[in-house]
Amino acid sequence: MSSRPWLRRTRVRLTLTYVAAFAVLAAVAGVAFWLIFAHFEYATIDQALSAQARLIDSGLEVTGGHVTFGGDIPLPAQTRRGIAVTALLVNRHGVVLDGSGDAPDPQGLARAARRVHPRGVPVTLTVGGRLDRVLASRVPGSGTILVLARPIGELEHTLAETALLLVAIAAVLVAGAAALGYWVAGRALRPVRAMAAAVRDISEHDLGRRLGLDLPPGDELGELSATFDSMLARLETAFDTLRRFTADAAHELRAPLTLMRSQLEVTLRRDRSVQEYRASHEVLRAELDRLSRTAEQLLLLARADAGSLEPRRLPIDLGDFVEEVADRWGGLAERRQVRLETSDGAAGVVLGDPDLLRRCVDNLLDNALRHTPATGTVRVAVAAVGPAWTLTVSDTGPGVDPALRSTVFERFTRADAARTSGGAGLGLSLCRAIARAHGGECLLLEGDGGAEVVVRLPRTGVAG
Repeated sequence: MSSRPWLRRTRVRLTLTYVAAFAVLAAVAGVAFWLIFAHFEYATIDQALSAQARLIDSGLEVTGGHVTFGGDIPLPAQTRRGIAVTALLVNRHGVVLDGSGDAPDPQGLARAARRVHPRGVPVTLTVGGRLDRVLASRVPGSGTILVLARPIGELEHTLAETALLLVAIAAVLVAGAAALGYWVAGRALRPVRAMAAAVRDISEHDLGRRLGLDLPPGDELGELSATFDSMLARLETAFDTLRRFTADAAHELRAPLTLMRSQLEVTLRRDRSVQEYRASHEVLRAELDRLSRTAEQLLLLARADAGSLEPRRLPIDLGDFVEEVADRWGGLAERRQVRLETSDGAAGVVLGDPDLLRRCVDNLLDNALRHTPATGTVRVAVAAVGPAWTLTVSDTGPGVDPALRSTVFERFTRADAARTSGGAGLGLSLCRAIARAHGGECLLLEGDGGAEVVVRLPRTGVAG
């Protein structure tokens, strides 16, 4: 049980895998070497026996079925290279007619050789307690068999020693491979340990730190390090956005609360008339409305961030929708002496959430009317552009400060020249969130002498 945590270590598992593969290769190589070595050794002996058989065959004489060698010369007991070889002439009854050499049991060798079909193929036999390589062949014109034998006990001993030596060499190589593999695995995993230590020390207060490992280009661990750095950068951006959002939200909520507290304190300093109390309550109601709008917008944005802002799939007639929006904002436009124009350049139906889309257009119209001077014009238009419907709100106001164009859709973005000034700075952020929830987009275009905001919605309906 105590070894299991050790075996779970990547370094150990890599080493064991490497050692196992190396051991298999070493075993295959050792067996192959031993087999090739044994083959060549046996081939050398077999060649010596074949050469001796040819030498003796050339000197054999067959007379009346009787076989002699060179006129009754004894059979040679050595090859031309001085290698000792036992030679026997055996008749068809297994009787040794002639022989030479130091075979411990010539008759037993003769009987064993007769059991081997004499086709000139060497075989290994044990006769008289000795291991011999035996070659038996028939003498043409007679029933006599020529038997040649050479002891191979020394060869077998050499082969056994070679096998033990190969096993020892393989064991040493496997042990060396294990040590080398463990060291190489440690070197290869050193950046991983460095990354783990660095990431372990990073908290939400120092997300600006980076791993900064010096690894070659294209290295897998270098790619992992770069991925970690990219993730830390995204986390840092997310935390900075959250801190800024929290601070801005606290500021936006604190201002109306402070105003309401001041209003109450002033009102309660002395008794007031009914008209004075009514005026005070009107101020409080206006601030409460502002707080409610801000809280509702923050809630919608939070739902959008969490991916839980799911619009309904209802058919919306764009022409009627534009007319309804214009009617709701017509009175305010008249009071501000701004001409509100509508244009449904393309009739059609889009699938979407009427309440969310109405809130989106309300925010755009509120922003446009607030920044359009008297005698100016605000236009709401619908058109079909490619695979999307576009709902455009444009005005003839001063436009958007170029310095703020890149951040105008960020939350709480406000400046004197910004289109979001005068509110909480959440309107355009909410418009973009609603458009994206419908599978579309909200874009800011610079119009002629004003600003132009376009909401694009897919014709196929709400994105899932």
